[in-house]
Amino acid sequence: MEYSIGDFSKISRLGIKTLRYYHEIGLLIPARIDKFTSYRYYEEKCLSRVETINRLKELGFSLETIKEILQKYSEDQDLVEYMQTRLSDVTKEINEITDVRDKIEAFLQLESTMPTPIGEPEAKEVPDQFIASIRFKGRYTDIDQHMIRLYDIFGTVINGPPFCLYHDEHHAEEEMNIECCLPIRKKMPAAKINYYTLKGGRMISITHEGDYSSIWKAYQKIVDYLNKRDFPILPPTREIYLRGKGKYLPGDPEKYLTEIQFILKEDEDPISKTIRTKASFNIHA
Repeated sequence: MEYSIGDFSKISRLGIKTLRYYHEIGLLIPARIDKFTSYRYYEEKCLSRVETINRLKELGFSLETIKEILQKYSEDQDLVEYMQTRLSDVTKEINEITDVRDKIEAFLQLESTMPTPIGEPEAKEVPDQFIASIRFKGRYTDIDQHMIRLYDIFGTVINGPPFCLYHDEHHAEEEMNIECCLPIRKKMPAAKINYYTLKGGRMISITHEGDYSSIWKAYQKIVDYLNKRDFPILPPTREIYLRGKGKYLPGDPEKYLTEIQFILKEDEDPISKTIRTKASFNIHA
């Protein structure tokens, strides 16, 4: 059956201006055009094409892309295969965007939990943390490469700021026993990564703001604090990088924020000293 443009407009629910535009761009061609009146007439099969056009528009395709699809694929199976490929592409895009979103949320979480620098030692309770870590013997300069690897693997499941555990009682210039750590919500597939729950407890803490070259001043304060109370230094010492070097950008060293933590034995009290061993510690510059 053949329909005038007016009747076809009523059936297809497309305005006459839209039908004329679809004709102009070659998306929907009338069955014939009367040579005397220039009226457009449409066949019944044009309704199926309108339905396909509308479905593709709902999927977000532009009219130009719809035209290319309908020119290239004339069979249903061909169109189904194209849509399956498109679905795979869209799924990949969604995963990439989701990954970016998770990293932004992790970044905002770290920023929102960042404490104000205090500059003086204080006692605090630190909770247990589930961490992923890489332990090695080497220099301070080796830390960056291990931290970058941890961020590459666990960037979407980070649950707190990165930190290092220094397992040596006294820091050395070389062959230091260092563990790079990242609090995480769950494990991710990776080789040569340690997973465990790091025990928390009572700590003496100090926060240092500024370049790492001046962090020795914070160590001096906390060591003096411990020595005055006859508290020993018990490894591992923790350095928590609340704000520091990024994975891609170096950041402003003057704004680096580092928290240093020393473990207190269970029978120690920050007010009444019970340990008489003097503390001594070599600190890095």
